[in-house]
Amino acid sequence: MDPKNHPNSSDTGRRAVVAVLLPREHLPFIRDWCLHHIEQGWEVVLYDNTGSVGSTRKTSAFSLNRWHGRSEDKRGNSYGAFTRSMSDTEVQVAFRKELHDLPVTIVDWQPRDADGRIVHGQVEAYVDYVGRYRDTVEWAAFIDADEYLEHAPGLNWEVLLGGVTRAGSHRVVLDALVYESRWTRDGQLRDVETLKCLGLQSHGCKNIVRLSEILRADVHWAWKTTEPDTFVRPDRSLYYFRHYRGSEATLDFTLAPNFGPQVHEEGVDVPATIDLSQK
Repeated sequence: MDPKNHPNSSDTGRRAVVAVLLPREHLPFIRDWCLHHIEQGWEVVLYDNTGSVGSTRKTSAFSLNRWHGRSEDKRGNSYGAFTRSMSDTEVQVAFRKELHDLPVTIVDWQPRDADGRIVHGQVEAYVDYVGRYRDTVEWAAFIDADEYLEHAPGLNWEVLLGGVTRAGSHRVVLDALVYESRWTRDGQLRDVETLKCLGLQSHGCKNIVRLSEILRADVHWAWKTTEPDTFVRPDRSLYYFRHYRGSEATLDFTLAPNFGPQVHEEGVDVPATIDLSQK
């Protein structure tokens, strides 16, 4: 199919949301997550990391067996309780059944370490995606499956990405609003629509990048693009993502019922400016 004739093509080109996930953790919420982004004009690509026991990267929160091996998320919530009676294969079947009628691409992603164990490989999955689609997809948002891209009423992603293009930049850095967890500690489901916003997340930004310009992939800050290697960091009241990461544990966030413009984090990258009035 000609990329220009793709259902999600636009003036700023095709764009996709990419997530590496454990279906066992996200099964009850994944259809809602996909529909949310499809309705905003994003293609959806999911890397199915079933069987992962964690990451071999020492800097990763998923260091080997620390969380994945116990079917707990990083905040100690036992998502595995929901599917405890199901095998990995049964979870995968249920996962695909949830999405069978949606335009979602699922990539089997079970990289192995030197001992043959399935590991996370999140950045490696991003590299894989960039290699597959850099010639046909213009922009990709690399987020997690408990994070929902959002924009303010009256705006859309075309406005933002058009402004980024005019600014000569290749990357958008999005900040987060923290919401309560989708799970209780003992693995019971909570209704996402009832969960409260807790405040501004003080770290853990996510990126939307122009695939053709990527030199290095990362989870958060260390993406690199061709020159000028600048980024746009929009006001969090206009463009942001919801992150369902609250729990009984202490959170790193700032209470802010009336959130507004954010200050650039010094010493990381050089921000570019855009004019959102040009629609």
